[in-house]
Amino acid sequence: CSAEIAALDELSISFTVAKAAMGASIAVMASNDIVSQFLVTSGKWEQSETVKAFQEYDVVMQQKAKGTCAQPPCVDKVFLDVGANLGTWTFYAALHGYHTVSVEGSPPNFALLQLSKCLNPDLAPRINFVDSFVNEGSEHCLVVCDLANQGDVTLNCKAEEWTEPAMTAYKAEFTKHNRNVRLTRTMTRQLDTIIAQVLEEHPNFPNVFHGMKIDIEGSELMAMRGAPKLLAGQGAAELPIIFSEVWYHIRGGPQPDAYFQLMRAAGYELRDPSCLWVWFAEQDAATLARIMKNGIENVCFVKKGSIPAPVPQPPPEVALPPPVVPAPVPVPEPAPVPVPVPVPAPVVLAKHERHITDAERQTCSAEIAALVGLNIEYAIVKTPLGISLAVMRGNDIVSKALLEYGQWEHPDTVQAFEAYNRAVEHREKGTCAQPPCVDKVFLDIGTNLGTWSFYAALQGMHTVSVEGSPPNFALLQLSKCLNPELAPRINLVDSFVSEGSEYCLVVCDLANQGDVALNCQAEEWTEPAIDSYKAEFTKHNRNVRLTRTTTKRLDDIVAQVFQEHPNFPNVFRGMKIDIEGSELMAMRGAPKLLAGQGAAELPIIFSEVWYHIRGGPQPDAYFQLMRAAGYELRDPTCKNVWPAEQDPATLNRMKRTLIENVCFVKK
Repeated sequence: CSAEIAALDELSISFTVAKAAMGASIAVMASNDIVSQFLVTSGKWEQSETVKAFQEYDVVMQQKAKGTCAQPPCVDKVFLDVGANLGTWTFYAALHGYHTVSVEGSPPNFALLQLSKCLNPDLAPRINFVDSFVNEGSEHCLVVCDLANQGDVTLNCKAEEWTEPAMTAYKAEFTKHNRNVRLTRTMTRQLDTIIAQVLEEHPNFPNVFHGMKIDIEGSELMAMRGAPKLLAGQGAAELPIIFSEVWYHIRGGPQPDAYFQLMRAAGYELRDPSCLWVWFAEQDAATLARIMKNGIENVCFVKKGSIPAPVPQPPPEVALPPPVVPAPVPVPEPAPVPVPVPVPAPVVLAKHERHITDAERQTCSAEIAALVGLNIEYAIVKTPLGISLAVMRGNDIVSKALLEYGQWEHPDTVQAFEAYNRAVEHREKGTCAQPPCVDKVFLDIGTNLGTWSFYAALQGMHTVSVEGSPPNFALLQLSKCLNPELAPRINLVDSFVSEGSEYCLVVCDLANQGDVALNCQAEEWTEPAIDSYKAEFTKHNRNVRLTRTTTKRLDDIVAQVFQEHPNFPNVFRGMKIDIEGSELMAMRGAPKLLAGQGAAELPIIFSEVWYHIRGGPQPDAYFQLMRAAGYELRDPTCKNVWPAEQDPATLNRMKRTLIENVCFVKK
């Protein structure tokens, strides 16, 4: 794949390769892209209900007519992917035997798609890429790329050409709202034109297109207005189903109702994301109210008569009674006319989100008040393990993963933790200053939203959970309140961790607010120094919030824990540390902990390691420190030892991936 990699190098794109849950290898961006982050951490991106709908639709389509083509033998089935992004739909369809027409205009995304195609030679013959943006007609368009989420681009099109002053004024609107964007002029094509070219280039493609997904960030209506032949079945005799994203402030029309009207006029039913339930025109007001609240919605458009709903339709929403106007009576003042009470739009929750109960609101009122005081909008996630976690709404990647998938940590790491927990069950429990001693204690340094802490507590461990970010700490306190059966085992420490007495800045990227980092130095951070440091981020199109903070040494935190909890044993069962590149600084401030002074044993440490690590030139300084303390370096499963001779290869790999999860195991 040297040509594909060279194309990425030419675009200055740092990439890595994710092994998707479906089995395909997907090339993704190494940083500043939400879809890439999800694929690396969870192996998937699309909502599970939409994937399930696609599977059921595929079964139905297997029995339908294959169609005819200009040059037999015809291929069986073709799927259109408009706004392919990194190809999750494309490769999933190809795995199901579809030939795909995958349309993507973003140069970085298109280059990554080309590499993904090369990495999947068994699927490549069925994948056909079209390098183009899609639009209604001949407007002049700008590509808007938010540099905090670079794979997700949008179009802004108008009749007259975009002049430099107009672009400058438009960019200023984003700057006003603390968003850094890159604007570039672009050419677009009509979807009907693309389809005509595809049928000409692939005469073995049938005149039955089996379905389409369209997700182009609010430009869906513009694209479909440029596809009258496709919707009418001229050139493609059938397009039974369209999986579509819908934005509230849709471009090319006042609201999504213009999109709904266009599709209904073309003979399509509007259905929910599962493609089971029809949303009738009478329900549009409630649907629009819900989309206005969420900002976005996934829907299905199904050609009437092509795919019957597999289950009975739900009863329609109860219509409001008309105002009752009393008959005139011979009295001076007629009776007042009753005013109907408006029915609130149903609240649509994320897949793993749940409502907070009235009882919880009362019990956890202090924790909720703390979040309100910090202006944090929160949601509650119910994980597959039954734990309730408070998360952020909005700009936080971990929160989004928990809301959609119910998990965050890599499966290899979770499996390693479970195996480790079984292994230490029969070890010496240790002694404590004030018996009876608790069985086992786990340290969680950089707790974030608590996925490790609450999982450890569920495994029967007492936790010492250290988190310095005020928003994250407030969310952790609410999570603790929401899990009263686990709360006695959760001990939260409100602190950042560092090597010693440095002066530190907290760096919060406003595109991913739960993920903060430290920058520490020997001298105090002056205002000019802070301004100069912030300018470095601005230069790279990143919006950050910088605040001074105090830190504690890990040895001091552990000593304080023993003082406050005399029933904690002198055997610490293990530790997880994930503090965004400051791991080496933290461990340099924990010589007693690593030597077993105060905690007689710390057998295993699950650690994140950054390539450009703070406090040392590269991760090899971290590896050397831990080996000197008597630890082996192992892979994320904790099974395979990485000896010092392998460090050059490990560092070379990290130079591309930037981040690595490792285990340090006491020899």
